[in-house]
Amino acid sequence: MITEEALLTYQTMLNITDGVLDETCSSLTSWAIWTRAWTAEENRHGNMLHKYLYLSGRVDMRQDPKIENNPYLTFIYTSFQERETFISHKNTTKLAWEHGNAKLAKLFGFVASDEK
Repeated sequence: MITEEALLTYQTMLNITDGVLDETCSSLTSWAIWTRAWTAEENRHGNMLHKYLYLSGRVDMRQDPKIENNPYLTFIYTSFQERETFISHKNTTKLAWEHGNAKLAKLFGFVASDEK
C-alpha cells in the first residue's frame, strides 16, 4: 500500500529522472510512455486498496520515499517493486480465501494478476 499511496511522488520523480524528462506528461520517448502506463496501473491498485483499507477502518498509512535522480536505480526499484507486490498481493489473496473473505480475495487477485 505504501507504493500505491506514494504514486504522485513516484510519477513526479520518474518524470524528472534523467532519460525520461517527461515534464508535460506528453513525451513520446519509450521511458515516458512506460512510466505513464505504470503509473496508471499503480493508480488503479491504489484506488482499490485505499478504498478497502478506508472502508475497513484498519489502516491509514502515509510515507514519503526518497530516491535519487538515477534512472537505473529508479527503474530497477520499480521492476523489483512489481515482483514484490505481486508476491504480497498473491499471498493476501490466499489468506483472504482461507479466512472466508471472497471479496477481498477477488480484489487482491485482480491486483496480483496486474502486477504479474
